[in-house]
Amino acid sequence: MTKKKLTKSATKSYSPLEKRKIVEEVRSGFYSFAQARKKYILSKTKFSRWNRWYFKIRLLRHFKPNPFPTMKKANPSVEELKKQLLEAQAQIDKLQLKNTALETMINIAEKQLNVNIRKKSGSKQSKN
Repeated sequence: MTKKKLTKSATKSYSPLEKRKIVEEVRSGFYSFAQARKKYILSKTKFSRWNRWYFKIRLLRHFKPNPFPTMKKANPSVEELKKQLLEAQAQIDKLQLKNTALETMINIAEKQLNVNIRKKSGSKQSKN
């Protein structure tokens, strides 16, 4: 089986719209790379250039990470700030309740078991 080389006269020039269509057909799996090369009379290098172009121009902009993902509007409104403040206060109240419950639990356990659970400042770890 002999391979035919593609000559300059055998290749066709394609518009950017046609190039994009061909690349999308191969990327989507509608045609395999070999089928697209036969159908459109393409060389590997030409198709790879189109593919890189397509990736850079069409797809890469969707994959760029947001450099400031946590930043919101520069000037939040007063209502938004009030809402954030109320949420922060609710979270603080919840954490204070949790801390109180844990302290109470440790105190009860120390009294019932007659064991010091809290670590004293400056004490060293025991070597076992």
